[in-house]
Amino acid sequence: MDRLIQLRNRYLELTNQVLPELARQRNFPIKYNHCFGRIILDNLFGCCWYKVLNRKDGPAYKQLTPEQLEKAITIAESMITQPDEYTHRLNYNSLRWRKKV
Repeated sequence: MDRLIQLRNRYLELTNQVLPELARQRNFPIKYNHCFGRIILDNLFGCCWYKVLNRKDGPAYKQLTPEQLEKAITIAESMITQPDEYTHRLNYNSLRWRKKV
């Protein structure tokens, strides 16, 4: 299978299945797949992701380069392995960049 497709599939698996399921068991500040996507992409870019990617160009994950997808996957996997405070911190970063806190 093509590397880009593998990376996209892993990203989708993490954001749509693994992290939302884990959120039911842990003290995450969020629980929905789109929220995990927001947090991951905002922290990937260090700002609100749609300041970097065009929402009109289709799903954000399809606009990512293989290198960006690898970094996004690393962030998502860190949310699994790190204490819950890590996810809280990523969420706070995202909300701050969006001027929600």
